[in-house]
Amino acid sequence: MDVGVISAFVSVSSAFVAVGALIASVVDGRAGRRNTEFLGHRDMWWQRWSWVAERATSNDSSMRRAAAIMASALVTRDWTTEDDTWVFARVDQTLKTLDPDRTEEADRHDLDDE
Repeated sequence: MDVGVISAFVSVSSAFVAVGALIASVVDGRAGRRNTEFLGHRDMWWQRWSWVAERATSNDSSMRRAAAIMASALVTRDWTTEDDTWVFARVDQTLKTLDPDRTEEADRHDLDDE
């Protein structure tokens, strides 16, 4: 009888440990997936805004217009963050300094010309 009780106790304990390990694995897997998604988003963010920044500081006015269009597009997406808004404000400020006569309406028409 003692052996049966001990065996049952060991079996139940093993089951609890297995459930705990399963929960820990799921939590760790979800955290890893979120981290991977964040890193992917951050990499794409850097690529997009680097493209915009390079063109916004160009000596070529058509490149600056392209940067203005892309910057405007980037801040209208659902996934826009505070970082996007901050970068957009700096890019917009730079573009207004380099092209004081530039308007957003003119940028939209540039798309129609092509």
